[in-house]
Amino acid sequence: MSASLEHQTDNIYLLHVTGMLRKSELDAVQADFIENLAEAGAIKLLVLLENFSGWERNAAWDENGFFFRHGDDLEKIAIVGDPRWETEMLAFAGAGVRKGPVRFHPSSAESRARAWLAE
Repeated sequence: MSASLEHQTDNIYLLHVTGMLRKSELDAVQADFIENLAEAGAIKLLVLLENFSGWERNAAWDENGFFFRHGDDLEKIAIVGDPRWETEMLAFAGAGVRKGPVRFHPSSAESRARAWLAE
């Protein structure tokens, strides 16, 4: 599986993405996210990209109902990965459009990303 959601502490959740991100796996993670909303309230999300190689081609990525229904339930998003993915990941996460801030951190700065989420 290339995407999985894990509860870390309090209202911080980890989205771990490896290799090629498939739409079906993201849909499953989003369903898990919705289930956790009742307990956690506003969620802070840490996205770890490991050997990330992009998105599945020919998938229906333009469906953005999740973003409109639950985008404000994400208080903050910190993305950690290879800097070559920064621009695309910030756009994919809705940086500058969503209510909560989104920041990208290079792979070597995971601890800095975690500290920012904990603020």
